[in-house]
Amino acid sequence: MNLNKKILTFAFQSRKFQLQVNKNIIDGKIKLPVHLAFGHEFVSALVRSFFLMSKDSLFLTHRNIHYTSIFSKNSRKIYQNFLLNKIQSFNTLGSMNYFDEKTSIKYTSSILGNNLSVAAGFAEGNKSSKSIVYCVVGDGAIEEGSFYETLLLSKSLGLRIVFILENNNFSMATTIKQRRFDMNIKKLSQSIGIKYYYFKRKDIISNVKKYRKIITNTREADDPVVLEFQILTLGSYKDGDNKINYHHGPMKLGINNAYVYNNDSDILYLMNKKLSQ
Repeated sequence: MNLNKKILTFAFQSRKFQLQVNKNIIDGKIKLPVHLAFGHEFVSALVRSFFLMSKDSLFLTHRNIHYTSIFSKNSRKIYQNFLLNKIQSFNTLGSMNYFDEKTSIKYTSSILGNNLSVAAGFAEGNKSSKSIVYCVVGDGAIEEGSFYETLLLSKSLGLRIVFILENNNFSMATTIKQRRFDMNIKKLSQSIGIKYYYFKRKDIISNVKKYRKIITNTREADDPVVLEFQILTLGSYKDGDNKINYHHGPMKLGINNAYVYNNDSDILYLMNKKLSQ
């Protein structure tokens, strides 16, 4: 399977799984806080395509279904335990704290930014190998003090961590502009001596090439790196008379719909158009 097809396959696999979970939420079978990730599939598929399952490790935030759906062979079985008829006998808080000991997913957290320091500790304990620790954060988590502290510690200790920043411009139903000034992550990273790369959402082909080069170089270096991805999360909900353009609940989609939108606003539609050529 060529690389482009591999990335597409993982992305569609993730979307298909999310559609099933979404249907379960709509049908009232799941009432736990499952954060869906329609629009995030390119990043998770890209990470999965260059991930060494026997060596690398993954540390996830609360919105993690786009990763768990393609990193875990038991994802369907585990999410089945979120159904109402099983929840009384299953100790879980929903997709936020996904756990499958048979995968490379070492940790998931419902606490904003909590996976950062845990990832750093794990990376320190695995410095002898050429493995990579991937730590996924959102634009909300980088507002926590642990983000700066972990960057500083990672650089000081020479930890091989790839920080995957999924920036969808939203946290707790507020935009970046509504809650804070616009941080310059590139300058922040560079001030500590950490390399930084930005991935524009529509640059699918160049993003694949750039990501491949970065990961190849990272395996030979004892240094962290920050990768910021521009994300458009699909979905919205009503808060009184206000429409919140931030996914927090079930999408009104049929189970057979591959795309949320048949245009470039849907990353899956855009990926298929670019990568299937």
